[in-house]
Amino acid sequence: MHFNKKRAIAVFMAIVLAIQIQSCGEDNIITPPSEHTDAEGLLIMNESFTDTVLYVFRGEFKSGFDTLNVPLGTISPHWEIYFINKDTVRIDPPAGSDYSPGFTVGSSSIAQIFQDDPVNEKWAFHLRGNSTGNTTLTIKIIHAGHSDFTTPLIPVKVDPNIIGEAVGMKIYFEGNGELIFRDSSGIVTGAGYTLNAGDTTDHAVVKFYDKSGNLFTPPYPQYDVNGVIGNTSLAGFINEAPAEPFVIRVRGISAGNTNLIIDLMQGSGTIYNSSPVPVSILP
Repeated sequence: MHFNKKRAIAVFMAIVLAIQIQSCGEDNIITPPSEHTDAEGLLIMNESFTDTVLYVFRGEFKSGFDTLNVPLGTISPHWEIYFINKDTVRIDPPAGSDYSPGFTVGSSSIAQIFQDDPVNEKWAFHLRGNSTGNTTLTIKIIHAGHSDFTTPLIPVKVDPNIIGEAVGMKIYFEGNGELIFRDSSGIVTGAGYTLNAGDTTDHAVVKFYDKSGNLFTPPYPQYDVNGVIGNTSLAGFINEAPAEPFVIRVRGISAGNTNLIIDLMQGSGTIYNSSPVPVSILP
């Protein structure tokens, strides 16, 4: 059989051309690999980015940062999600509408996810404590319908001795319930204190609002209040604890106008400052 070299070359070129024409007529024949995050760990921080709440890297939790503690009957503080790369450097959550967090709570009867704004603050969340007990939380990076990163089971503990995030305050007289001052959702009501120089007010109760608008009293002595008088030459602050935790009085010293700021204390740290409460001392 005689081999025709020119004919063989022509046939080969025709086959290549046919393949190229077919490829040009189809869409997405070659799809570039999807971009993936380089997250190898997860970091949860508080809203002011001053405290680490949870730290897990390559499946291992850091001691002391291995459990999410949740208050009973209300929501936890606002928590922000970050990730950790292979060099243990903190990295931001992935941007883009095709990325989203995935949350899975082991038992919704014990705790559940709450988000202030699932669209604009999707990498931030709270946990709501529904009943006392222990459960778990898994957090994922969802990208194009699949998981780019999944945490191990994060321990979650709902504890009645933990409080929610205080965002407001109410003071009222213990005897008759008369309102002295309220700061709720940025709306301030109540005239504050008015008393004569040399007098001391009746006992007043201090309570706090969480983000859901629930009024609560923190457990004592884990939490306490402190009062800061603007001008201590005009008035003084009295804390009735330990006999009556979260009960206060104000003492008039000399005539004039000042204010009182209530601090909610956890140990030696301040976790909430009230708006200024007017204090008027009459001659």
